[in-house]
Amino acid sequence: MLRCATPGIYFEATFAIEWRPALRTRPNLEDLVLSQALSAAGEVARRFEAVEVRTAQDTINAELGTPQHTRADAYRCLGARVKLALSETARENVAQLRADEARVRRLRFLRTNLYEHPDLFVLDRIERQADFPGSGQVADWQRLARWIVASNEWWQPVLEQWESVGRGFDDIELQNRAMLALCEALRTLTDEKALSQSPTDTASIRRSDAAQGRGA
Repeated sequence: MLRCATPGIYFEATFAIEWRPALRTRPNLEDLVLSQALSAAGEVARRFEAVEVRTAQDTINAELGTPQHTRADAYRCLGARVKLALSETARENVAQLRADEARVRRLRFLRTNLYEHPDLFVLDRIERQADFPGSGQVADWQRLARWIVASNEWWQPVLEQWESVGRGFDDIELQNRAMLALCEALRTLTDEKALSQSPTDTASIRRSDAAQGRGA
């Protein structure tokens, strides 16, 4: 079993090695031959994904034919070949992994080109539906599209709270007044933050006000 670049997937490797011992033999020479062949094959196999099993096999065989592997100190390698395969379970896992990756790519494409554009999203929903949707359903689609757009933004909680509060404003005049109140609150908050970050300017304003008071 040779580990490949795909997490959790292994190549099944079958080796055929022909070798000849050197003049001065050493014990467990066969284990040494197999160990060095496995080490060389394993280094190559880790560079390839599971779907590249044939490419990995050809690359390993080319590596096993290089001089540093055919002329070792304790033996002479006359020929070494490996055949790689994937088990049935590994093939099923690879197929599922590729399907998941394709689905993620499709969702990312749809988000970028459709779901982040509320108008296109609503038109897509209308095309998919036989009957023309009511205003309530269109509003739900628009709300969902806005939520998708804002999902990674810091102000998403503000949007959710504002939609929750805004459900009670059915009158257009009340909606406009609510928007003005929100804008005024945010402007006041921004002004307070600016003052808190400029203590020198604030002290100068206070001294100026005090001088005007004494002059009066």
